[in-house]
Amino acid sequence: MLSKIKKILRFLDTHLLTILTGILIVIIPLYPKLPLADLIEGYIVRLRLEDIAIFLALVIWGIQILRKKIIFPKTKIAKLILIYLAFATLSAIAAVLVTKTVPLERAHLQKLALHLFRRFEYFSLFFIAYSGVKTKRDLKVFIYTILFTFIAAVGYGFGQKYLYWPAFSTMNREFSKGVRLYLSPTSRVMSTFGGHYDYAAYLMMLLSALVSVVWLVKSKVWFILFSLLFLGAYWSLILTASRTSFAGYLVGITAIFYCFAKIKGFKWSVRRWLVTMTVSFSIMIFFGDLSERFYQLVQSPAAIQKFVPWMETGKIEEKIYEVKDFFYALEAWKNNLANPPLPPPPENSISMDELSRVAVSSDIPPSATKPLPPDVTKEEEEIRERVASESAGANQTPEVGGYSENALKYGLSLAIRLDALWPRAIEGFMRNPLLGSGFSTLTKSTTEEFTSAESTDNDYLRMLGETGLLGTLSFLAILFVLMRISYQGFKRTTSIFKQVLYLGSIGAIAGLLVNATYIDVFESSKIAYTLWIIAALVVRSLELDHKDEKQT
Repeated sequence: MLSKIKKILRFLDTHLLTILTGILIVIIPLYPKLPLADLIEGYIVRLRLEDIAIFLALVIWGIQILRKKIIFPKTKIAKLILIYLAFATLSAIAAVLVTKTVPLERAHLQKLALHLFRRFEYFSLFFIAYSGVKTKRDLKVFIYTILFTFIAAVGYGFGQKYLYWPAFSTMNREFSKGVRLYLSPTSRVMSTFGGHYDYAAYLMMLLSALVSVVWLVKSKVWFILFSLLFLGAYWSLILTASRTSFAGYLVGITAIFYCFAKIKGFKWSVRRWLVTMTVSFSIMIFFGDLSERFYQLVQSPAAIQKFVPWMETGKIEEKIYEVKDFFYALEAWKNNLANPPLPPPPENSISMDELSRVAVSSDIPPSATKPLPPDVTKEEEEIRERVASESAGANQTPEVGGYSENALKYGLSLAIRLDALWPRAIEGFMRNPLLGSGFSTLTKSTTEEFTSAESTDNDYLRMLGETGLLGTLSFLAILFVLMRISYQGFKRTTSIFKQVLYLGSIGAIAGLLVNATYIDVFESSKIAYTLWIIAALVVRSLELDHKDEKQT
């Protein structure tokens, strides 16, 4: 009996980090963002199960380092991570002592420390997963675990959309308390994530690897199975109605086929790229709400003329009417009926014509009660009106009925960024171009204001505003080096398994770099954790390949 216990303990001593890494790969995407406790009173960021699991894994990793059972990574990626964290720490110190954008008050200091700690927490997954991969077998087990976890997340998203399975959102402070929500027929799917943007980014990341599998497998059976999985996951991306993630998906797919062209040849790659793009655009245009959100961007002649200044306004208007006619016909075809006329609005209410310019049907938030059947349109229009009026922002002008000029041109989503979030981030950068104004300082209108959440909705501007040029460049260096070594690994290996890992990494990073123009995607916990786990798998795969080359 004693010998069995010793054998188990020896096994755990050797493989505990591997087991914990596998557990983290599963629970991070699949366990909903249910709060366990408040970390700062009145703040949206709360303690969650994944934080405890990561902390325990990090403690064990630290103990194993001290016992010299594992070694600290000596790779270029690890060094760049340490450089970034050093600049992030300097930025936090400068925010208190130099720019003084963080007051010497407990709540403000706690917020600053919390966001600095979160950066350390995100990157800790790289070091934990790196040490968890001891053999090629471990690497394969982790990749299969990622695949099955991905399938489970997509399956739950379908259940949420069509079977009223519950959702748990962190899109606002009330929802983030763990309120059980249900999607309306036009709400955006979020699966087990805290919001549809996070879920869309997750789908976008792993669709890159899935496309690689589809075009690399030689068996017809596996080709069909992975193609069906790809279509299901892609349909989930459409259900999120995330324009930026769709654009990131297109860029990620294109980056993968560029890599294919270097190995497989131009004709082989272009044919498959065209097939993938044709299928993608056909589904996007004719099904789901994503096409409606893209249409929202092209309603204003003034907006379009900024991009094509040589075109006359009259011609632009003609083109807009053509696009409108197409989308009206498309919506009628989707619903199999024409839109019924709405009753006249009550006096002093928001004009529905104006509302349609700043919000779309997929802007309806989830509800704490199960929704009525999809034909109850009156309730949905009331919700749209309330959401639009609540989100109008501070930059209102009486001439346009309460909405800012940008809201009427581009819709609320982009207007909030243009009117408030992005200008404040630029101001934060200008205070200290090298180190920024510190974490959790960009959404405040005054230095003393305590905000309940942080968001810039452009990760590049957020990095510049919070950590300056030094923090931004050091962070981006990690990503570009990771893409470079992934590409080098792809060129060297003949293993389909490893090609998928390297191509998936390249496509995921390329897509996230696009996504970051509109979303704080690298600060999204589930996305950040997944990204740095994948980074660790790439680095360890390359090291194991290099080890084999030395032995032969």
